Amino acid sequence: MLINKNEDNKPQTHLPINVLSNDPGDETQKRFRYQHTFTVLVSIQMFAGNIPYKELYCEHHEDILAVREDGTYDGWQIKTKQLSDGPFELRDAAIKGSLLRFIKLDLEFIDSFSKFIIISNCPFRDDDTGKSLINLLEQVRNKSSQEMKPRDLSKFVDELVEETGVSIENVIKTLKKTETLVGPGLDDIDAKIINDHIGKLPECTGASVEKLRILHRRMCEKIYLASSKLLERAINDYAVLSRGEACVAAEEINAKRITKQTVEKIVHENLNANVFLSARSEVNDISPAKSSQLMMYKMSSGFIDMEEIEIMEDLRANSEDYFLTNSFKVEDRQGYLKEFNQIKKIVQNQSIEAKSRNKKEEAPYGSEMLHSIEDRLKDVAFNRTKDVFDCPYEILKGLVGILTNECKVSFSKEPPGGWLKNVNVTD
Repeated sequence: MLINKNEDNKPQTHLPINVLSNDPGDETQKRFRYQHTFTVLVSIQMFAGNIPYKELYCEHHEDILAVREDGTYDGWQIKTKQLSDGPFELRDAAIKGSLLRFIKLDLEFIDSFSKFIIISNCPFRDDDTGKSLINLLEQVRNKSSQEMKPRDLSKFVDELVEETGVSIENVIKTLKKTETLVGPGLDDIDAKIINDHIGKLPECTGASVEKLRILHRRMCEKIYLASSKLLERAINDYAVLSRGEACVAAEEINAKRITKQTVEKIVHENLNANVFLSARSEVNDISPAKSSQLMMYKMSSGFIDMEEIEIMEDLRANSEDYFLTNSFKVEDRQGYLKEFNQIKKIVQNQSIEAKSRNKKEEAPYGSEMLHSIEDRLKDVAFNRTKDVFDCPYEILKGLVGILTNECKVSFSKEPPGGWLKNVNVTD
């Protein structure tokens, strides 16, 4: 808590900044991210052939312009609000603003738009009142503007005519093309896209959840970049460019396009790439140890038989030589270091888990822990070959010796003052 004093020298208590319940900046970013993430959903559906689109055009304020296979457009507006604020109503500024925009676009680009869609994370009011957008859209498809009930709906249509300067016939024509769609929630859209859409692609069959998450993240990044620059005449320029005419903004327009080929490239690149485990401190190089004395002392402290320690020493040296030699053979040294980091992290994790399950407070447990590590690494070597890049079991076991020598693994309690105080490792 932050405590200040007012003019009367009385303490005043203020909540810390990090516990504010309503952060408008965070809320704005969440809504922009929803727009980008929903565009990922439309992109995946386009790629899967579930909707007749050949490409999308992303614009920060215009949300999505979808180009259909027949060359016409679908215009998307994405609206968000907190569920606690209730459903969207006809006269909400966001809804009326979208309808006004649709009407103007439909008139400017005659016969170019097949459909307009308003997508929201929350429901639209659905009843027979004059506050329901769904009621309005249903009635314009079946009745004339004079027959709509209640009278508030006809009054609303008259307002659209007045504010756009468009004839009532054209307003009705646009409203007949308009649809609503309720999308995933603000907080669960990522999980739904990963599980229900990306994961259902034939290309993703058998892919790990981590792979799907990476693919989802790469798609979001692509959509964000495609949406990040506002163009004054975005749709006009796109229409000109699509007809093969010269356009000053050609480069910017092209950067905003998401095609089936774009999605396909992202899918295949990220599914075929290796997934690397990350750590707070990564290995930036591979270098041989000056001494293995620390490893031998730590294993002896765990009451491990000398024969096993001697074998570990040989495997440690072999493992060092294996990774050093390979690191100089490969062209992509940084890529190989990522592989090495992942293998070390897996071996370290198996060692720590083995310790957790064999640790005893009042008795030596080093031998049991080592045997548990051996069983675990055999399983990794034979059943998780891709995770360790086909690394042999003996090399994995040798890494345990390297990690022990680096103070990452131990087989007993640490002595007072630490391991290094008890062992001279400079010889």
